[in-house]
Amino acid sequence: MDWTKDLPDDFDLVYNLAGASLNNKWTEEYKELILSSRLNMTNMLCKWLEKSGIKPLAFINASAVGYYPTSEIVEYDEFDKLSSTNFLSDVVNQWEAAAAKLEMLGIRVVYSRFGLVLDKDNGALPTMAKLYKANIGGDIGTGKQWYSWVHIDDVINALLFIGVNQEVSGPVNVTAPVQVRQHEFSKVLSAVLGKPNFFKTPAFLIDKVLGERALLVTEGQKVHPRVLLNSDFKYLYPTLEQAIEDIYS
Repeated sequence: MDWTKDLPDDFDLVYNLAGASLNNKWTEEYKELILSSRLNMTNMLCKWLEKSGIKPLAFINASAVGYYPTSEIVEYDEFDKLSSTNFLSDVVNQWEAAAAKLEMLGIRVVYSRFGLVLDKDNGALPTMAKLYKANIGGDIGTGKQWYSWVHIDDVINALLFIGVNQEVSGPVNVTAPVQVRQHEFSKVLSAVLGKPNFFKTPAFLIDKVLGERALLVTEGQKVHPRVLLNSDFKYLYPTLEQAIEDIYS
Protein backbone atom coordinates (compact mmCIF):
# COMPACT_ATOMS: atom_id res chain seq x y z
CA MET A 1 0.00 0.00 0.00
CA ASP A 2 1.44 3.36 -1.07
CA TRP A 3 0.34 5.74 1.68
CA THR A 4 2.65 8.50 0.45
CA LYS A 5 0.21 9.43 -2.34
CA ASP A 6 -2.12 10.86 0.30
CA LEU A 7 0.52 13.16 1.81
CA PRO A 8 0.29 16.92 1.12
CA ASP A 9 2.90 18.80 -0.88
CA ASP A 10 2.63 22.11 0.97
CA PHE A 11 4.39 21.35 4.26
CA ASP A 12 7.60 22.75 5.74
CA LEU A 13 8.81 20.06 8.14
CA VAL A 14 8.94 16.28 8.36
CA TYR A 15 9.10 14.61 11.77
CA ASN A 16 9.93 10.92 11.73
CA LEU A 17 9.19 9.50 15.19
CA ALA A 18 7.96 6.04 14.17
CA GLY A 19 9.28 2.82 15.67
CA ALA A 20 8.27 -0.18 17.75
CA SER A 21 8.26 0.37 21.52
CA LEU A 22 11.31 -0.56 23.60
CA ASN A 23 9.07 -1.52 26.53
CA ASN A 24 8.28 -5.06 25.35
CA LYS A 25 10.37 -8.17 25.97
CA TRP A 26 13.48 -8.17 23.79
CA THR A 27 13.30 -11.53 22.09
CA GLU A 28 15.45 -11.89 18.99
CA GLU A 29 12.30 -11.55 16.89
CA TYR A 30 11.21 -8.39 18.67
CA LYS A 31 14.69 -6.86 18.46
CA GLU A 32 14.44 -7.30 14.70
CA LEU A 33 11.09 -5.47 14.79
CA ILE A 34 12.62 -2.61 16.83
CA LEU A 35 15.22 -2.12 14.11
CA SER A 36 13.14 -2.82 11.00
CA SER A 37 10.22 -0.63 12.06
CA ARG A 38 12.56 2.34 12.28
CA LEU A 39 14.55 1.66 9.13
CA ASN A 40 11.55 0.81 6.96
CA MET A 41 9.69 4.02 7.76
CA THR A 42 12.79 6.16 7.37
CA ASN A 43 13.67 4.58 4.02
CA MET A 44 10.10 5.03 2.75
CA LEU A 45 10.10 8.71 3.69
CA CYS A 46 13.50 9.25 2.09
CA LYS A 47 12.43 7.60 -1.16
CA TRP A 48 9.20 9.61 -1.19
CA LEU A 49 11.01 12.92 -0.73
CA GLU A 50 13.55 12.04 -3.40
CA LYS A 51 10.87 10.96 -5.86
CA SER A 52 8.53 13.89 -5.22
CA GLY A 53 11.22 16.53 -5.38
CA ILE A 54 9.75 18.17 -2.28
CA LYS A 55 12.39 19.90 -0.17
CA PRO A 56 11.20 20.61 3.39
CA LEU A 57 12.97 23.05 5.68
CA ALA A 58 14.12 20.10 7.76
CA PHE A 59 13.79 16.38 8.31
CA ILE A 60 13.77 15.74 12.08
CA ASN A 61 14.50 12.10 12.83
CA ALA A 62 14.00 10.50 16.23
CA SER A 63 17.03 8.94 17.88
CA ALA A 64 18.26 8.21 21.41
CA VAL A 65 21.02 8.94 23.91
CA GLY A 66 21.68 5.20 23.74
CA TYR A 67 24.09 6.21 21.00
CA TYR A 68 26.66 7.07 23.70
CA PRO A 69 28.50 4.48 25.79
CA THR A 70 27.25 3.95 29.33
CA SER A 71 29.48 5.51 31.96
CA GLU A 72 29.31 6.75 35.54
CA ILE A 73 32.14 9.28 35.07
CA VAL A 74 32.08 10.61 31.49
CA GLU A 75 29.82 13.43 30.26
CA TYR A 76 28.87 13.40 26.58
CA ASP A 77 27.59 16.04 24.18
CA GLU A 78 26.85 16.16 20.46
CA PHE A 79 30.52 16.62 19.58
CA ASP A 80 31.43 13.20 20.98
CA LYS A 81 31.54 10.70 18.13
CA LEU A 82 32.31 7.61 20.21
CA SER A 83 29.23 5.42 20.13
CA SER A 84 28.54 2.34 22.22
CA THR A 85 28.61 -1.25 20.97
CA ASN A 86 25.34 -2.58 22.38
CA PHE A 87 22.07 -3.33 20.60
CA LEU A 88 20.53 0.10 21.17
CA SER A 89 23.58 1.90 19.86
CA ASP A 90 23.54 -0.26 16.75
CA VAL A 91 19.88 0.63 16.18
CA VAL A 92 20.62 4.34 16.61
CA ASN A 93 23.59 4.25 14.24
CA GLN A 94 21.64 2.49 11.50
CA TRP A 95 18.61 4.74 12.02
CA GLU A 96 20.64 7.94 11.75
CA ALA A 97 22.55 6.61 8.75
CA ALA A 98 19.25 5.94 6.94
CA ALA A 99 18.09 9.52 7.49
CA ALA A 100 21.48 10.95 6.54
CA LYS A 101 20.82 10.05 2.89
CA LEU A 102 18.62 13.15 2.67
CA GLU A 103 21.60 15.41 3.23
CA MET A 104 22.68 14.61 -0.33
CA LEU A 105 19.38 16.16 -1.49
CA GLY A 106 20.22 19.39 0.28
CA ILE A 107 17.73 18.80 3.09
CA ARG A 108 18.65 19.82 6.63
CA VAL A 109 18.62 16.67 8.76
CA VAL A 110 18.42 16.64 12.56
CA TYR A 111 18.87 13.57 14.77
CA SER A 112 16.94 14.26 17.97
CA ARG A 113 18.58 12.01 20.54
CA PHE A 114 15.95 11.65 23.25
CA GLY A 115 16.81 10.97 26.85
CA LEU A 116 14.44 9.51 29.47
CA VAL A 117 11.18 11.29 28.60
CA LEU A 118 9.05 12.04 31.66
CA ASP A 119 5.31 11.85 31.04
CA LYS A 120 2.53 11.01 33.49
CA ASP A 121 0.81 8.43 31.28
CA ASN A 122 3.47 7.04 28.95
CA GLY A 123 7.07 5.83 29.03
CA ALA A 124 9.05 4.66 32.06
CA LEU A 125 7.81 7.14 34.67
CA PRO A 126 4.36 5.58 35.32
CA THR A 127 6.03 2.21 36.00
CA MET A 128 8.52 3.84 38.37
CA ALA A 129 5.74 5.69 40.17
CA LYS A 130 3.79 2.47 40.71
CA LEU A 131 6.69 1.05 42.72
CA TYR A 132 6.73 4.07 45.02
CA LYS A 133 2.96 4.07 45.40
CA ALA A 134 3.28 0.43 46.47
CA ASN A 135 5.95 1.47 49.00
CA ILE A 136 8.73 -0.47 47.28
CA GLY A 137 10.57 2.40 45.59
CA GLY A 138 14.29 3.01 45.96
CA ASP A 139 17.69 2.59 44.37
CA ILE A 140 18.18 0.32 41.38
CA GLY A 141 21.51 -1.46 41.20
CA THR A 142 24.28 0.83 42.45
CA GLY A 143 22.11 3.92 42.11
CA LYS A 144 25.11 5.69 40.56
CA GLN A 145 23.98 5.32 36.94
CA TRP A 146 23.07 8.57 35.21
CA TYR A 147 19.52 9.36 34.08
CA SER A 148 19.51 11.94 31.29
CA TRP A 149 15.85 12.83 31.64
CA VAL A 150 13.61 15.47 30.02
CA HIS A 151 10.01 16.63 30.58
CA ILE A 152 7.58 15.77 27.75
CA ASP A 153 6.64 19.46 27.30
CA ASP A 154 10.29 20.37 26.78
CA VAL A 155 10.56 17.56 24.23
CA ILE A 156 7.67 19.01 22.22
CA ASN A 157 9.02 22.54 22.45
CA ALA A 158 12.51 21.39 21.50
CA LEU A 159 11.21 19.62 18.40
CA LEU A 160 9.37 22.76 17.32
CA PHE A 161 12.43 24.88 18.09
CA ILE A 162 14.69 22.59 16.07
CA GLY A 163 12.28 22.70 13.15
CA VAL A 164 12.30 26.47 12.72
CA ASN A 165 15.94 27.12 13.71
CA GLN A 166 17.79 26.84 10.41
CA GLU A 167 21.17 26.89 12.14
CA VAL A 168 20.58 23.53 13.85
CA SER A 169 21.49 20.31 12.07
CA GLY A 170 23.01 16.93 12.86
CA PRO A 171 22.70 15.34 16.32
CA VAL A 172 20.78 17.21 19.02
CA ASN A 173 20.58 15.83 22.55
CA VAL A 174 17.02 16.30 23.77
CA THR A 175 17.74 16.11 27.49
CA ALA A 176 17.37 18.47 30.44
CA PRO A 177 20.36 20.69 31.30
CA VAL A 178 20.73 19.12 34.76
CA GLN A 179 21.17 15.33 34.68
CA VAL A 180 20.93 13.23 37.86
CA ARG A 181 22.07 9.86 39.12
CA GLN A 182 19.46 7.20 39.73
CA HIS A 183 19.59 7.52 43.53
CA GLU A 184 18.98 11.28 43.17
CA PHE A 185 16.07 10.59 40.85
CA SER A 186 14.62 8.22 43.48
CA LYS A 187 14.84 10.83 46.22
CA VAL A 188 12.99 13.44 44.19
CA LEU A 189 10.27 11.06 43.02
CA SER A 190 9.67 9.68 46.52
CA ALA A 191 9.55 13.18 48.02
CA VAL A 192 7.01 14.48 45.49
CA LEU A 193 4.83 11.37 45.86
CA GLY A 194 5.22 11.38 49.64
CA LYS A 195 6.34 7.76 49.64
CA PRO A 196 9.30 5.93 51.24
CA ASN A 197 12.56 5.43 49.39
CA PHE A 198 14.33 2.55 51.10
CA PHE A 199 13.75 -0.52 48.91
CA LYS A 200 16.91 -1.47 46.98
CA THR A 201 16.67 -3.66 43.90
CA PRO A 202 19.95 -5.41 43.00
CA ALA A 203 21.06 -5.26 39.38
CA PHE A 204 21.16 -9.06 39.01
CA LEU A 205 17.44 -9.24 39.80
CA ILE A 206 16.64 -6.61 37.18
CA ASP A 207 18.80 -8.53 34.70
CA LYS A 208 16.91 -11.73 35.45
CA VAL A 209 13.51 -10.12 34.96
CA LEU A 210 14.23 -7.83 32.00
CA GLY A 211 17.15 -9.57 30.30
CA GLU A 212 19.06 -7.41 27.84
CA ARG A 213 16.48 -4.63 28.27
CA ALA A 214 17.73 -4.15 31.85
CA LEU A 215 20.44 -1.77 30.60
CA LEU A 216 17.73 0.88 30.24
CA VAL A 217 17.51 1.18 34.04
CA THR A 218 20.71 -0.37 35.44
CA GLU A 219 23.10 1.55 33.20
CA GLY A 220 23.09 5.07 31.86
CA GLN A 221 25.04 7.97 30.45
CA LYS A 222 25.32 11.66 31.34
CA VAL A 223 24.29 13.43 28.15
CA HIS A 224 24.47 17.23 27.95
CA PRO A 225 22.19 19.19 25.55
CA ARG A 226 24.95 21.49 24.32
CA VAL A 227 23.34 22.30 20.96
CA LEU A 228 20.02 23.37 22.49
CA LEU A 229 21.70 25.45 25.18
CA ASN A 230 24.09 27.09 22.70
CA SER A 231 21.05 27.92 20.55
CA ASP A 232 19.33 29.64 23.52
CA PHE A 233 16.53 27.13 23.86
CA LYS A 234 14.49 27.91 26.97
CA TYR A 235 13.44 24.99 29.16
CA LEU A 236 10.15 25.02 31.03
CA TYR A 237 11.48 22.42 33.48
CA PRO A 238 15.28 22.61 33.74
CA THR A 239 15.47 20.72 37.05
CA LEU A 240 14.09 17.34 38.01
CA GLU A 241 12.21 18.79 40.99
CA GLN A 242 10.32 21.17 38.72
CA ALA A 243 9.50 18.42 36.23
CA ILE A 244 8.26 15.83 38.75
CA GLU A 245 6.27 18.41 40.69
CA ASP A 246 4.54 19.57 37.50
CA ILE A 247 3.66 16.02 36.48
CA TYR A 248 2.29 14.96 39.89
CA SER A 249 0.98 18.28 41.18
